[in-house]
Amino acid sequence: MSMAYQPGSDDPSPSLHFACTSCGKCCTGLRLPLSVSEAITWLERGGRVEILCDAAPDMPFPEGSAEAYRAARAVPAISDQLPLTLSATLTAVFEGPCPNLQADMRCGAYEIRPNACRIYPAEVRPDRRVVPTEKLCPSDAWDDAHPTFMEPAQGVLDMETANAITRSRHAGIDDVGRKAGLLAALHIDQAALANEGYAIWKPSLDTLLDRLRAVRDAQDGTAPDRLYVEILSPRAETRQMIAEAQGVDAVPDSTRGYDYLPLYG
Repeated sequence: MSMAYQPGSDDPSPSLHFACTSCGKCCTGLRLPLSVSEAITWLERGGRVEILCDAAPDMPFPEGSAEAYRAARAVPAISDQLPLTLSATLTAVFEGPCPNLQADMRCGAYEIRPNACRIYPAEVRPDRRVVPTEKLCPSDAWDDAHPTFMEPAQGVLDMETANAITRSRHAGIDDVGRKAGLLAALHIDQAALANEGYAIWKPSLDTLLDRLRAVRDAQDGTAPDRLYVEILSPRAETRQMIAEAQGVDAVPDSTRGYDYLPLYG
């Protein structure tokens, strides 16, 4: 007997079954993470891309942890005497439906859609489990009559999704040097404290596309070994903590070309 996923339950079965219902909810009002090559394609098609930046102290983390995953994909940086890892996430941004979403709720750029679109509703980070009630998909997308999507011991069984996850993880590491060059070229030198907020840098379409093409095509590294960065926080106690750690703190300043997005109320 078919059984739809019941909102509020933890795990109705030892495996997850899934099929897209073309509801369009996962294609509406998003910040969509992109690789460098995906950001170039998005911009070339007239889309909007911003750069979310946050920084964390550079320190060892347990293998497989969320912190270790983030640090491996971050740019080496320094704030006065405080070594940092600077995470720079290229994001496609749109209000309302994705510009590629057609009236029939199908993707108009399906063959060149970003890996993030190919992965959903799975998770790219290995430390995160898929919880259907936390996804935008309706409950009938998780009906047991659908193909098996994930098994607890084997992970994602759908090969297209699994391959997209692998590509995304590799791109996150491969793009570190390119992102270092991009941040240096754009003179991005302020970032929010990780887990507290993001500095959202908004270069013009033409400028960002030009710099992305340059770092994509560069044969040699053009960025310094460590980028200099000031750590942003609207909270006086956080700025004091940064100063005591021998870093350089700053109050968010939108006149610098970014918005500050706090992660708390």
